[in-house]
This record gives sequence, C-alpha cells and structure tokens, in this order.
Amino acid sequence: MDPITLILTIVGIIIALVFGYLQVIVPFTKKEVKFTKKFPFVVSTTDAAIAKVDAKAYAKVIEEQFQLPAERRPIAVIPFKNLTGDKSFDYLSEAIPNLLITNLEQSKYLSVMTWERMHDLLGVLGKEDVQVIDDRLGFELCKLDGINNIVLGSFTRAGNMFATDLKVLEVSSKHLLRTANSKGEGIDSILRTQIDELSMHIAHGVGLSDSKIDRSNMRIADVTTNSMEAYNYFLRGREQYEKVYYEDARRYLEKAIEIDPSFASAYYYLARSCFLLNDLKASKEAFEKAKAFSGRVTEKERLYIEGNYASDIQQDPEEYYRVLRQLEKKYPKEKRVQVCLGMYYATKGLFHRAIEPFTKVLELDPNHGSSLNALGYIHVTMNDYAKAMEYFKQYAAVAPDDANPFDSMGDLNFRLGQLDEARAQYRKAISAKPDFVSSLKIAYIHALYEDYADAIDWIDRYITDSSSAGMTAIGYWCKAFHTYLLGDLDETLHILDTAEGLVEPMQWRFGKALINWIRAHVYYDMKEFDLSRNHLKNCYAYLPDTPYNTVECNLSLGMIELNQKKIDSARTLLAAIEPSLPDIDAEHKDHALLCHDLLHAEILLAQDSPYKAITVLEKMPQLKVDVWMRMPAIDRTSANLNILFNTSVLARAHYKNGATDKAILEYERLIAPDPATRGRCLIRPIWHYELAKLYEEKGLQIQAAQQYKKFLEIWQNVDADRDEKTDAQKRLARLEAAN
Repeated sequence: MDPITLILTIVGIIIALVFGYLQVIVPFTKKEVKFTKKFPFVVSTTDAAIAKVDAKAYAKVIEEQFQLPAERRPIAVIPFKNLTGDKSFDYLSEAIPNLLITNLEQSKYLSVMTWERMHDLLGVLGKEDVQVIDDRLGFELCKLDGINNIVLGSFTRAGNMFATDLKVLEVSSKHLLRTANSKGEGIDSILRTQIDELSMHIAHGVGLSDSKIDRSNMRIADVTTNSMEAYNYFLRGREQYEKVYYEDARRYLEKAIEIDPSFASAYYYLARSCFLLNDLKASKEAFEKAKAFSGRVTEKERLYIEGNYASDIQQDPEEYYRVLRQLEKKYPKEKRVQVCLGMYYATKGLFHRAIEPFTKVLELDPNHGSSLNALGYIHVTMNDYAKAMEYFKQYAAVAPDDANPFDSMGDLNFRLGQLDEARAQYRKAISAKPDFVSSLKIAYIHALYEDYADAIDWIDRYITDSSSAGMTAIGYWCKAFHTYLLGDLDETLHILDTAEGLVEPMQWRFGKALINWIRAHVYYDMKEFDLSRNHLKNCYAYLPDTPYNTVECNLSLGMIELNQKKIDSARTLLAAIEPSLPDIDAEHKDHALLCHDLLHAEILLAQDSPYKAITVLEKMPQLKVDVWMRMPAIDRTSANLNILFNTSVLARAHYKNGATDKAILEYERLIAPDPATRGRCLIRPIWHYELAKLYEEKGLQIQAAQQYKKFLEIWQNVDADRDEKTDAQKRLARLEAAN
C-alpha cells in the first residue's frame, strides 16, 4: 500500500471511530439536550460533529460532559451563628452546616471537610474542649488541613420567616469570593429550599461552572429528610450511637422516623442500634426500610447501608469487606470506614492487622474514643496489658463523662486479678450511666466472694434500669445463671421463661441459644436427661455450625450419656470431637482440647480407671480454666468456664484412686477464699458439700461442719427433696449432736 493510500485509510478509520463514539456514547441523553441548548442550530450529536461550529467551544462542551475533574476543590463549612435570640434554635448552628456538608459532598468537583474531620483537627490543636468554632478558629483548622475555601454563616428569624446568610472566603487571603442569603416560611424551608440554594451559591463561590453545578445533583431533601425536627432527632440519635448508648440512640431515631417514615439514614442507624441491642427482628425491619429508601441517601451512606446489611442480616462477611474496601478507596479520610475495617480484622482474629486501621483513625483524630478503646482491647488480647491500659486511660481522658472508658479499664483490672480496682471502675461507669452493663460485672465480682445476695441485688438493679428488651433479657439470663448455681432450679426455669418472653419477639437466635443452654443444665441436675438432651440440641441449633461448637456440644452430650451409664455412647462422642480439633481457631483451641480431655477423664472415671484419668488431667496445662476468665460479663464463654467445665474431676479422680489427702487439697484450691489466687472462676456450691464429706471421712469434724453449714447457707432456697441438701442436713445434725 502506497503512503498516500495508507494515510487516507488511517484518517478514514479515525473519522469512523469518532462518528461511532458520538453516535453511541452521546445520543439520547441529557448531555445531548445540554449540547443543543448551547448550539441550538445543531439537530443531533452527529450533526454537531459535522457542523462548522467553533472548535474550541465544542471541545470545551465535550470535555465538560465526559471528563472527571482532575482534582476536587477543598472547602470547609463551620458552625453558623444563631442570631434569633432564642436558644431553642441553637441546634441549627450545627444542623445547617451538617446539611450543607452532606449536600456539597454529592458533587464530584468538591472535597468537603466533614464535621468529624473538623473535630479531629481540634484535637490536633489541643482544643477538643472548645464548644464553639468561631471564624478565627475556622481559618486555623482550614490551614491545618490544606483547605482553600471556607464558608461562614448565620441564621435569624422574623416571625415564622427563617433567613440564612453566608460568605465564601479564600482561606489564605481572606478574600471574599461570594455572599448569599436565603429565606423561607417556617423552619422546614431550610430543608425544602434554603440548603439547596445556598449550596449552589457556595459552588459558584469556589469557581464551579453552571454545568458542573447542574450535574452535582445537590438536593438535600432527596438524600436526608424534609423535616428539620426529624433531622434534629437524627443528629441526637447518631451522637448517642457514637457514645455506645444504643438504647438512647434508638429512642431519638425512632422519633425521627415517626416524623419522616422515609428517612433512610435514620433507619440505618436504628438498624445498627437494634442489632447491638440484640433486637434482631427490629434491626432487620429497619435495615429493610433503609435499603428500600437507599435512593434517598448519599452514595457514601448507601454503601454503608449495603455493607452492614450484608454483615448483620445476610451474614456475608466477605461482601461486607468488599464494600468497606470500596468505601476506603473513595473516602480515604473517612474514619468510620477505618473503624469498621479494624473491627472486621479483629473479629477474624487478625489482631496485628487490626491495629493499622485504628492507628490511621488516630492519625486523623488523636482523640477518637472508640479507636482508643479498640486498640486497648486488641493489646489485652495480645497480653500487652501496660499498652492496653495506656489506651484505656487516653480514652477516659478524651471522654471523661462517658461510661465505656471506665468499664474498659475495669475489664483490664479484672483480667489482672485486681478485683477492688475493677469494681471501683465499674462503679464509675454506672455513675455516668446507671443502665450500663457494668452492673452485671459488679454482680459477678460479688459472686466470686460467694456474696450472692448482693450479686442478685446488682442484677435486679440492672434489670430495673435497663429500658431495652435485649439488654433486659441479658439481665434475666444472668440472674438465671446465678440462681442455677444456688441450686434453685424451679426459680431458674421461671426466670428463663421471663427472658424467653423478651427474646422471642426479637428473633434473637443467640439469646434463644443461651436460654436453652441453661435449661439443659437445669434438667441435667434434675436427672431429666431426655429434656436436657433436647434443650442442648436446641441450643446448638441456634448457634453457628463451627468446629468449636461441635466439640462443646459433644462434651455436654457425652456427660449426659455417662450419667445414664452409657459409656460406649460417650466414647463415640469423644471420638467425634477429635476430627474437629485441627480446624478450631487459635482463640478456642485450648478450650476445645479441654473439652476433649475432660470428657476423656470422666469416661475413665466411669470405667473405674482413676489413675489413667489423673494421667490425662495432669498433662493438661489448660485444666486451670480460670486463666481464661478474661472479663466478668456473664456470656456463654464465661458461663462455660463456670458450669460446663467441671474441674472437680481431678479431685474426684484422686479420691477414687485412694488419695483422699490429694483430693482435699484440690478441693481447697477450688474454693480458695481469694478469687485472685484461684483465678476468676466462681465456686460451685456443691464443692463445699463434697469437701465436707472428705473432711468428715478424715475425722476433721470442725472443718466438715463448717463446709456443710456454708453449703446449706448458699442452698437455703433449694427444695428440701434435693438429695445433696437432705444428706448435708443429716450429716451436719449428726456432727453437731456428737459435739
């Protein structure tokens, strides 16, 4: 092919490609309409390519239509001044800037300093206690974060007419770029018209063209609400949510939704609050509403809704993680996404990896309380207790009026065996918020000292103060746990009925599992083994199908089989545990080994092989389960350590092996009066009775009488027909008569 023909061919191909691009990409869109408005003599986009229009003007239109901005223009909106003379409108000082920020964020041409970021920078300046950000401080914050433009404003009222004024200034020179005002009838006019009008003026002020503003889709009522009252409740609810006061958040958010039933962001925070309050039914309903109205949120909020829906409702952590990474890419200075990523890694047991996102948050905001708290617990898990306490103390310093920092410090004190210090911190938490979960932790500490009356009082106080059905159900479950240990089985079942009445409407599967778990143990003690087995299977049916749960279930079923003298069945269950052990995560590995070895030892005892049982048990460093009692809140993990793992097996094995003195020493270790020396597990009252019998056998009558009295004092509300109680009463009477 000769050069001229080649050139003509190439030109022809290029023209064809250009024409094809214009015909396929541009036609029948709003872009075509805008183009024909600018060039009214052009009938179609194809004609535009052919018509002899001004080349520069045409190129400019094409560039504006199809190219994203190379860089977003940074801008900040600081609190507005209340000039109404009425303090009841003070909330608008923050509400109006928040609304403007939300609206401006929708523009791909603007990078807006978020409200959170503004408060982060106050912390950097050491001014986190500042209540009002004035103009001078606003300029300082902008310079610190490289923000070129700032919006200052005020609002006033005349009768029912609300008016808003603002100025857009260049930060470096304080040169006035734009002034604007807007007004309307009634406070809701702020949402109906004023925020949109002011947003357009701000965009003009920082130099955006009309075409870019048109494409920014800045219509605030479309992505929030049309009611200022609803928005005020939303802001208050979101604030309580951030402080982990989920029931308070729920109340405010429900009020917001009552006013505006299509307020998607309010549904989102309500869904999260209900989820964390264990009300899964309400959470799912709120999430469904959030998704249904997700067309009425910003892109960022829509992604959060989709991510948390995948995590909380669909139980799809991988989709949740995918959404989080998308959020992280789009909003690199967004603290919330880093917090979510950190929590995601932590729940996966990837503690070292979890540190990085929380550290990023603290780089943005050194006073971010929930990140300080999370890093504290991560370092607790990594056994770096000094570093953990540093983080908790920082948390308390930045949030001195909140309950959670004190509760966290109390948890660390408890883990270190510093029970008096732990109790003092928990009391501080309750002083800050009377219905905080710390009451249940104080109850547990009282139970450690066998002060059950005070323990029950603290639980009752928590139940009375709690206003959430999910949290109240936890209170009743804790009470049932204690009354079970006290031997009052009928009362335990009655309390569990009350808890179930709260749990059932919430569709809280884990709550149902907890209730069935204690019922299984109650019927086990009643020797109603079929009922015990049924409730145990119900319990694990509500729990995730994990290797550890399989191991734990088989241990409990094995114990039922042994009590029915079905040793071969118990051995089958022991064998079923072994294939699951390699697949168990590091956090539960020792627990699973303990399940296996305890069941093995119990089987050997049932086969009259106490020496072999002792050999198994003495090779178990994990026998002292108290070292895992990390926190006093009564959940299934800590309850397992107190009930499921009956560590008196070693004492019983020594006794059956003829070593009564060794058996006595082991029981004395289990009931040591100082909880710190025996770890942080509760004393099972039955151990007093079992030890008393050994003392009596050895002729130690005074010690025996003391243990019988202690046992009967704790079991005072137990039915008279319980064999252990009847036997203890007879034995004590015989000892007292002999003396």
